[in-house]
Amino acid sequence: MPTLRSHPELIRAGILFLLAFTVYNANLRLIATGDSRGTRFVPFALLRTGTLDLGSFEPHVTGSSPQAYWARTIDGRLVSTYPVVTPLLVAPLYVPAVVYLERTGWRRIGLLAGAMEKFAASFIAALSVGLMYLLLRRRAEIGDALLLTVAYAFGTNTWATSSQALWQHGPAQLLLIGALLAATGERTAGRLALCGLCCGLLAANRPPDALLAAAVSLWLVMDLPAESRRRLLTAFFLPAASAGLAVAAYNLAVFGQPLGGYLLLIHPGFFDHSVAAGIAGLFLSPGKGLFVFSPFLLFLLARPFVRGTPEDRRLTLCLLAGCAALVLLLARADWRGGYGYGPRYLTELLPVFVWLLIPVTARLGRGLRPAFVAVVLFSMAPQAIGAFRYPFGGSDVVLAGDAANDWMPENAQFLLELRGSRDIQSPRKKDNPFQIHQIPTSRKIQRSALTPSRKKLWTGNGTSTEARALPTKSAPKAARFTVRPMTS
Repeated sequence: MPTLRSHPELIRAGILFLLAFTVYNANLRLIATGDSRGTRFVPFALLRTGTLDLGSFEPHVTGSSPQAYWARTIDGRLVSTYPVVTPLLVAPLYVPAVVYLERTGWRRIGLLAGAMEKFAASFIAALSVGLMYLLLRRRAEIGDALLLTVAYAFGTNTWATSSQALWQHGPAQLLLIGALLAATGERTAGRLALCGLCCGLLAANRPPDALLAAAVSLWLVMDLPAESRRRLLTAFFLPAASAGLAVAAYNLAVFGQPLGGYLLLIHPGFFDHSVAAGIAGLFLSPGKGLFVFSPFLLFLLARPFVRGTPEDRRLTLCLLAGCAALVLLLARADWRGGYGYGPRYLTELLPVFVWLLIPVTARLGRGLRPAFVAVVLFSMAPQAIGAFRYPFGGSDVVLAGDAANDWMPENAQFLLELRGSRDIQSPRKKDNPFQIHQIPTSRKIQRSALTPSRKKLWTGNGTSTEARALPTKSAPKAARFTVRPMTS
């Protein structure tokens, strides 16, 4: 394969980035839930005050929900309950917006925050597309690499989910691709350090994804040559541990435990679901199944019968083990993933699944290759429906009840959105050129925001769930504070 430093390869990756970024923004709207509402304001707080205190933007952060599950008041400071990795990664993209707001007196911050969230999410997702092409070129010919990259970009929930709001999934995809890209090339200390940094941030960004970071780490431990193993593993684990420990220290200081606000979002019975039913639902259900929304991934069933390159055998086994462990964990939860479009829970696994298709596409004959291309094109239809129609059709209302609803063929989410009425769409303000669609929060999540955690995480103000009075004057500047450990 040609070196990835060659200008043609970088140009192709850049073109794919621009194409994906353009398509992702073609709907001119943000499709968000409460999960990302606090995240969109954290970069503003960081760049304006140097802290992660969201108090300056409280009316916009909490919105009309006095018990917002996505943000909590702890010792008088309003903080996001979601991990800080995603907003920290996209903070540099917010610099022009902060400069503009400083010059205009921080007016229309709510509208600009929504626009910046969509810009940042689509940028991260499109960047993962460009890097995915470079990763595929490690093992695939140019035609197969382009085909699989297009399938990844427009035939999976990279389009309908990761690029539409600042979920944790988009940065997780980018970090996983970055780790594999750094580790599958020439083994130098610098590249292994970059791989370690990506793995550390991957685990800190979304705790379940620590299983994928562990899979990459295990592969390196087994695969590195003995004569340089100690030196290269040191280069790998130092940044990985530094990133993970830094986030864990913040979580301990603010929330009193290393997983941060995640325990506040887990209600009793969260992991008490049937594993078999969860696995079937994640992959096969019409409402949320991965193979229904991205049917080209069904070609993975041929992977056990196709040999890959010998040098990738250990990597393949480790990635499969990590994916299997993550699927088992997600299957024990409510596999539908709350309000959202398609198989959101499996989004982080998409880079691995596409990587595993390389030897399959390389051996497609003249008859099967057109069939594969046709299935890829068909996979784009559900994603386009999600990007341009969801949530106008009210599919969340249908699928939020009994899980049996997700198994009815007529309740495939993209079909529900096509049949749904546009009367559900909120009226568009005349002075708002950018639409922000905040998906309603499920009642279960709203109740969990009021329910104390099974494990007491802090004392004093930290346990309060009372509504805070909205400030009546202009938003004050957030005070710089020093975080300190809180008793459990």
